[in-house]
Amino acid sequence: MAYDRSRLESDLRALEGVPVFVAYNANVDAVVRVDAELESALDRPAAPGERAPPSPLTSKRDLAAAITHAMATGRGDEIALTDEFAAALESDLEPDAQQMGGQTGIITNLVSALGAAPIAYTYLLSDRQLSMFDHPEAVRYPVVENGQVTFVPLREAPAADRTKINWVFEFGSGDELFGVPAAEDTRFIAASRPAEFDLTTGALDVHVDQIGEVVEGALLAGYHNLTPDHVDDGYAERLRHARDVIRRFRSGGDPKVHIECAVTHDEDLREAIYELILPEANVLGADPHELAFLHDDAEIEAVDDEPTDDTPFEVDEILTHYRMLSALREDLGIECIRLHAMEYHLAVIDSYLPPEAVLRGMKFAAVNAATKAARGDITAPDDLETGVAYDPSTGGQEAIEHLADYVDETAEDGTLCTPTVVACPNRVVEQPAGTVGIGDVVSSSSFALELVAAEDHRGEKS
Repeated sequence: MAYDRSRLESDLRALEGVPVFVAYNANVDAVVRVDAELESALDRPAAPGERAPPSPLTSKRDLAAAITHAMATGRGDEIALTDEFAAALESDLEPDAQQMGGQTGIITNLVSALGAAPIAYTYLLSDRQLSMFDHPEAVRYPVVENGQVTFVPLREAPAADRTKINWVFEFGSGDELFGVPAAEDTRFIAASRPAEFDLTTGALDVHVDQIGEVVEGALLAGYHNLTPDHVDDGYAERLRHARDVIRRFRSGGDPKVHIECAVTHDEDLREAIYELILPEANVLGADPHELAFLHDDAEIEAVDDEPTDDTPFEVDEILTHYRMLSALREDLGIECIRLHAMEYHLAVIDSYLPPEAVLRGMKFAAVNAATKAARGDITAPDDLETGVAYDPSTGGQEAIEHLADYVDETAEDGTLCTPTVVACPNRVVEQPAGTVGIGDVVSSSSFALELVAAEDHRGEKS
């Protein structure tokens, strides 16, 4: 069935009032366009574009190396700043714009704009951060009093004095910095790592099962924000605590848990997240860059040559992505792992929600992705009219048909829907207004709708 305005209206009605829990990371994104003015504010690196940058970043020379490396590879990236350098940037650099950042912040804004009912937890909810929520009146915040969790309006949440700020350096294909041209439209993020982001939430951790009793599912992210400064002796103890919180959340009912991946260059942290956190997910969301990290970390020999983002799109890439996803899903022992690539969305599933529900969520997510890319933001359901106007990717359809042949199935209208693999073409915007947060929009819109669609599907079969 073609996805049209009638289908969109039906999906939006289905999302009205759906309760979801969102945690942990929100920040303010300070957006800077890569241009001559930025170049004059940075220090030229030794080999612009050629060397992988250090982590964490400690100077303007390090930052220039990181941005030019991302431009040369055509691949978005994120690296942490030291606290000292983060403070220096806030003093020395003026952003072109400021917007909601962090996966939890972006997801909360999206699901509230679509009419759902998020319960959101994040650290450092300053007045500046609060001003970035588009619909604070639609968001509830969990507080604990005498062992009982209550949900207060976001504006009544405990206030913080400090704001977490991430610097987002955006560039388009052909833009240059220190003589290095950008291969693709993407961005580099220089991320602050305040000590408050330590994955402990006081009394809420003990009573999080009470949230699990009242929501349909949880969208969790931010585990990559840990740094050595947050822990005394490695990451395992802190992440075991976070794992126990997920398990306690689930004990209050039967909510699904979606964990959204993010890039960190700290190999010890990635290993600990892979071992302790990712197996707790019902569904895991990743982009191709994150998928490559996961595949490397798992040391799985699923493919010989990994696809890259710095080459023209080839339909064969979907077979490699499929093999990587299949191997990772089996290794982690989770029900679903989902990829949001430029041309298509692809999920490998086992004992998850009905595949028809997953496909419905993907189609909805493609509309959300196009809307976010074209407009730069989604603040109301009517905004999605923009996304419907973009056609599904022809390259994505061809890739999915190629995958269907590979798994001995039939693609219908450029989509694939089987008990073990689901795929849908994306709706590609050639000149996006912005790239930050599109993956979060895809994952959250797909997950929220598929929870509802699963109930509809079960009702139709009963």
